[in-house]
Amino acid sequence: MMRSLLAAIGLVAVCLLSACDKPPRQRPTERSVLLAEVTPAPGAIASALGQVRQARRATLSFDLAGRVTSVGMHPGDRFAAGQVLATLDPLPARLRLAQARSEALAAHGESLERAEQLRQQTALFDDGAASQTSLTQARAADQVARGKAATADAAVELAQRDLERSRILAPFAGTVVARMAEPGSDLPAGQAVLAVEGEGELEVVASLPAALASVLSIGDTAQFVGPDATVVPARLSHLSAHLERGATTEGIFRIVTAPGRLLPGQWVQLSLAGKSASASSMAIPLSAVVPAAPAGNATVFVFDATHGQVMRRPVTVAATNGDRALISAGLSTGERVVTAGTAFLTDGQAVREFEGDSGLENP
Repeated sequence: MMRSLLAAIGLVAVCLLSACDKPPRQRPTERSVLLAEVTPAPGAIASALGQVRQARRATLSFDLAGRVTSVGMHPGDRFAAGQVLATLDPLPARLRLAQARSEALAAHGESLERAEQLRQQTALFDDGAASQTSLTQARAADQVARGKAATADAAVELAQRDLERSRILAPFAGTVVARMAEPGSDLPAGQAVLAVEGEGELEVVASLPAALASVLSIGDTAQFVGPDATVVPARLSHLSAHLERGATTEGIFRIVTAPGRLLPGQWVQLSLAGKSASASSMAIPLSAVVPAAPAGNATVFVFDATHGQVMRRPVTVAATNGDRALISAGLSTGERVVTAGTAFLTDGQAVREFEGDSGLENP
């Protein structure tokens, strides 16, 4: 009896010792996060990023294949309308023109011969000395000869056009932007030689969020700050009805008065006063938005105070205004979103609100 009792006590002791060797189960680590409250943005000034460009632009090329003999312009060079900018070797085009003219002479000579034969056959038929069949054959031969002559004349015009198109003439006054070919190069027809821009008429092309584009109309005004700190007005002149990847559409704003230092290619931030994505737009810090595929979609991490965790939620970004994002769908006033470290969060992760004593406040 005593032995059994001692054995039981020893077994219990071994079990207790074994339990002490196991490490304690660790609770998931809570991450500290910065939070910002979702606020309404009635009448917010919507903004969009756009690029300045010349309203008149062209990529110039030769209509026919050949060897480049000259490209007289370099990037930055100015030119007048009708000025010769580049040339091909004209000899092949001249030879084709000479050949076409010779063939046209022969075709017209044959046409004159067939016309004379028709006149003779008509006279003989009227005198009863020729049959209807002979007259019909003479008329058919005359029509064929006249058709050949017309074809030969068209070939001469095409050859003449090819000779003229062995030169690139400036379609308008402007400036060379890029030079893509050099003298001595053998080019196929249609290969770009020069990219040129006009002068004076500047515009801004911008990718507009779908929700913002839906409240815009042709003639709406916008503005941006120019390189000399002046406010530059612009007016919406074109608005595409096609959505790129279902998220943005292209809008073109014609600049009303351009400052002298404004150059094509510059990026500007357009502001559209009184235009928000929607009357119920919400505003959050731009840093809270997590881009997601496909392009144009986005998510945020919304803080659930009851359970102490964050939940990933899709939202619709209608526009941006400085460091604020205007959200047209997905959020409600009073909710709180994570504004920093979103790349390290997962859906449903336990978090706690950061409470620092540095004097910094949540945005």
